[in-house]
Amino acid sequence: MVEQDRLGRCQCLSTCKNHSGPKSAFCPEHKDKCPRIAPLSGFEPNYDSKLWNGKKEHVDTHNCFMYALNILDPKQIYKCLSSPDCNLPFHQPGLVSGFLGFDADRPKTCPEMIARILGDNPSIKQSEFEQKCPKGTSKIALVVDEDQDYHFLRQDSDGWWSQKGGAKPVTKLDAGGHPIWDPELADNNWTNHHGVLNYDIFCGYLCVPRNVKQHKNGEIANEELKLRVTTGGARGRLPKHTRKHKSKRAASRARRSKKSRVPQTRRYRGRKA
Repeated sequence: MVEQDRLGRCQCLSTCKNHSGPKSAFCPEHKDKCPRIAPLSGFEPNYDSKLWNGKKEHVDTHNCFMYALNILDPKQIYKCLSSPDCNLPFHQPGLVSGFLGFDADRPKTCPEMIARILGDNPSIKQSEFEQKCPKGTSKIALVVDEDQDYHFLRQDSDGWWSQKGGAKPVTKLDAGGHPIWDPELADNNWTNHHGVLNYDIFCGYLCVPRNVKQHKNGEIANEELKLRVTTGGARGRLPKHTRKHKSKRAASRARRSKKSRVPQTRRYRGRKA
């Protein structure tokens, strides 16, 4: 559940040190005008919470990866409806191009995640926040908690961002209950009484092929896009018995320098809950 109204940073500029206002992405200084925007390509998907949250077989079977790609897999939905508990493996990046499934003891670093994404679908291109995606594509963002999980967010047709955490409903809010203007500056720390989950490393933006005719009869098709996706591995977060040992692994990896950890990436250290 989103923790409403937790203090967040202003998402307008990385140099702005002010807190965002209540239920706002911006501080009072930038509330009415932010000079930094992520330009729209015109191929951004609409935010459709009714479609994604309206049916259990949609919510339970599609993770952040599929939501970012804006694809509902009919095979996955059918398996859910045919299963007594709908406990199916999620689609995972990298499996199509030959990467192994995710290992609980191997960090999910930005370089590996980017290699997995581009390996599966070379038509996906890296981008920047203020860079307009080419025609027929739109922007997604990738963040990671190296010891725990990866996470994708996507830009919608209104210019704001939304996300879907595992088998949870889609939302337009970050972990602190604020609208998302820039995923790099948003609150991505989902740590709570259930455990630690802090996407404290920002990996970058990507332009993903879109199909403007995807929404038809309540379905999202992938036939014209030809994006390659497949299921396998765990359902995102680590099982409880594995999560107990996360603090020891995290402490060990914390001793590594930032330079040796992910030298190729821009970093934003998330706040502690």
